[in-house]
Amino acid sequence: MAEADNDKAREQALSEQEKEALKFLDRDFNQCFQQMRHYDTQIFEIMKFSVTTYTAVLAAALGLHQFGIKERFVFTIIIACILATGLLFGFFLFALVVRNRVYFVQVARYINEQRGLFFALRPLGFSNRSRMYRDPLRPPFFSPRSSQAWFMYLSAALNGVLSFTLLVLAAPPGLGWKAAVSGFVVVLQLILGICYLNYREDRSAESAVWGQPGRT
Repeated sequence: MAEADNDKAREQALSEQEKEALKFLDRDFNQCFQQMRHYDTQIFEIMKFSVTTYTAVLAAALGLHQFGIKERFVFTIIIACILATGLLFGFFLFALVVRNRVYFVQVARYINEQRGLFFALRPLGFSNRSRMYRDPLRPPFFSPRSSQAWFMYLSAALNGVLSFTLLVLAAPPGLGWKAAVSGFVVVLQLILGICYLNYREDRSAESAVWGQPGRT
């Protein structure tokens, strides 16, 4: 009862400016939460689109290859162009997944910071015994076990499959070096993506998202 009276007294003591600031934070929290869900959904939709695109590209290339064998026509250049275009598009989709992870993390951290502010006030005696997220430094930009990280792995692996198919159908014989090159493509993507994400740590929003100089 005493805590409720204290909360009421604090509320009455707020200035008009503070009340408007609270309203702003409330609206901002709700909008940011929707924005965070949007980025998470967008990454999932990118991966759905990626799988569909890869399937179509591989089906077109393999179908044309089989048709060429049957009809004794050489479609090597056309097949190479199809697979190379699909691979370039795949690199773009991988970069898009990584970039959306940056947006997601930055908004999630901002939400945690707002939540931590209000939890510190213990509204109505609320103690957050469930330990709901409130750390403004979490989640990390790269979290190896997160679902979005697994989408990165999947996207990189699909690009590796596409590069291997390209080499098998359009390059000189030899599976060993083709597998090695495809594996290198996968590893290189992941190294670049992970380094890009880790570089964003300990930076302000402007620096993390837009590449502005300076750290927090």
